[in-house]
Amino acid sequence: MENNALWYNDLMKKFILIMALLVPALVYAQPSITFQDEVYDFGEVLQGAELEHTFEFSNSGTEDLEIKKVSTS
Repeated sequence: MENNALWYNDLMKKFILIMALLVPALVYAQPSITFQDEVYDFGEVLQGAELEHTFEFSNSGTEDLEIKKVSTS
C-alpha cells in the first residue's frame, strides 16, 4: 500500500511540473495585432467626397492572426 502512495505522489509531482511548464506556453502563444497608426484624421471634408485610407498592421503574436469581422465608425 505504501508503494502505491509513493508512486501516486511521484506521478502527481510530475503532472504538476508538466502543467506548470505547459500552461504559460499555451497562455502566451496567441496572435496579437499591431497597427502602425490606429487613428487617421481626414480633417475637414466636403459632403459627398470619396475618401480612402489604408491602415497597415502586422501580427506581432506567435500564432496565426485571423480577421473575421471589420467595421468602421
